[in-house]
Amino acid sequence: MRKVGIAALVLLLLGATLPSASAGDLINYIWDTRTYQHPYPTDIRPGDLVYGHSPDLFNAIIPGFWVHVAIVAWYNDTIDDWMVIEAKIGKGIIISPLREFLSRYDIVALQRVKTTDDVRQKAVEFAYQQLGKPYNYNYIGKPEVYDDKYYCSQLVWAAYLVASNYQINLDENDGGWSWKYFYSVAPQEVYDDPMTYTLYYDEA
Repeated sequence: MRKVGIAALVLLLLGATLPSASAGDLINYIWDTRTYQHPYPTDIRPGDLVYGHSPDLFNAIIPGFWVHVAIVAWYNDTIDDWMVIEAKIGKGIIISPLREFLSRYDIVALQRVKTTDDVRQKAVEFAYQQLGKPYNYNYIGKPEVYDDKYYCSQLVWAAYLVASNYQINLDENDGGWSWKYFYSVAPQEVYDDPMTYTLYYDEA
């Protein structure tokens, strides 16, 4: 009940400050429900990382430009699309089509980790083994490699750490404390890590 009350208060305040806004505008301001069109990326490989940026208020709690990251898993011939494994708020660790993932975000990017195809495949296998686990809402504490729950960047960080025998740490500050990221590993840290490089970037 307390959460409902807080949500109602936020909507009331937003309504007071934005009197001409429609209900749909308010929803998109808090949690962007729109869909976006992007050119489909090329030269995709299993183990690549895909990122999304969202302009909504809800995602303002995630430090950095990128608010979400997933790992490319395999190509699905049946639907003519790549599949990604992601830790998604409210759903836990799931498999999603890449096109659906891209459609959620106004700006998207695809990166590759500087390693071998074998390590990338092992990272995919680790992520696959975590399917069905719940979402980790602890963005402040130190992330665990072998955990019973994961958030998005924790999942790809752990996958590459295990796949590389702890040689690839995609946490930009390598688990150290910072006032921006605390102890957590954020999508922005993975994106900025020197072990990743960008293959594709698009703004809708």
